Amino acid sequence: MKRTILSFAIAAAIVAAIAFAAGISAQQPAASAAGPGLPTMVAVVDVAQLIKAHPDFKTKQEALQAKVKQADGVFQTRQQKIQEKQKALEASQLKPGTAEHQRQLEEIASDLADFEKDAKQQQRKLALENSRIMFETYQDIKKVIQAFATRRSIAQVTDYRSFEPNPAEPQTVAEDMDQKLVWFDKRLDVTRLVIQDMYTSRNLQPPAQTATAPVVNAVR
Repeated sequence: MKRTILSFAIAAAIVAAIAFAAGISAQQPAASAAGPGLPTMVAVVDVAQLIKAHPDFKTKQEALQAKVKQADGVFQTRQQKIQEKQKALEASQLKPGTAEHQRQLEEIASDLADFEKDAKQQQRKLALENSRIMFETYQDIKKVIQAFATRRSIAQVTDYRSFEPNPAEPQTVAEDMDQKLVWFDKRLDVTRLVIQDMYTSRNLQPPAQTATAPVVNAVR
């Protein structure tokens, strides 16, 4: 009873985000293995940034958070009622071991068991919805990347994480060392251009920071 359903849902969302944003990549055969006539260009993108910038992702996440907040309110109310029953029993003149005391004790235990069971079910339901949102978003991003790469004869698009590691935060150092992409020419980063495509393909105005994205010399 120490954790509310909201904390469960947030934890699930964080796990899902890490799973999708920390190591996924859209890859085709490496440029070195390309045969005659096949494209040999390569590019990199920050998938985590693409997810955050996706036109539908924020709306879906906000709708999910509204459900989390509503569910949290319901479970907090139930939790408070159970706590009130416990306090009332402790303050009562009923002696432990009497029939009435035992009945109320069993009633509280039953309420608590139902609360924990329902909380786990709600947690799973919200986690599955979050997973569905992440899956649908990533599948759409892969389609945009594929279309982008095909138009520019790019043979491979690799995911990377654009954050700066902080020695004072061991986790960021470990994540940086875990990256498969050790170094690349910054001109190969087409994240902004892909974001631009995500919006223009929907007839939407790209975010301000991508609307004037410079032409990447390494990607023609």
